[in-house]
Amino acid sequence: MPIKTFNSLADLSDYYGGEVFRSMDDGTLFVFDSRQYQWLRYRWSQGHREVRFVEEVRGGLPIVTQIYPQ
Repeated sequence: MPIKTFNSLADLSDYYGGEVFRSMDDGTLFVFDSRQYQWLRYRWSQGHREVRFVEEVRGGLPIVTQIYPQ
């Protein structure tokens, strides 16, 4: 089960040990969980206070750009 919330992109990246990507369509965040071998979708909460889990990604990713680390 994925962690539900993180305080920052750095915390999200550190936990999963990889890069954080942002969708060019809707701004949601993606990170690869190498332990479960799946992509996970996260989203900033209102006011950018925390990064919250949305869903496990089934299928392909949208067009994304790497945002962390820069």
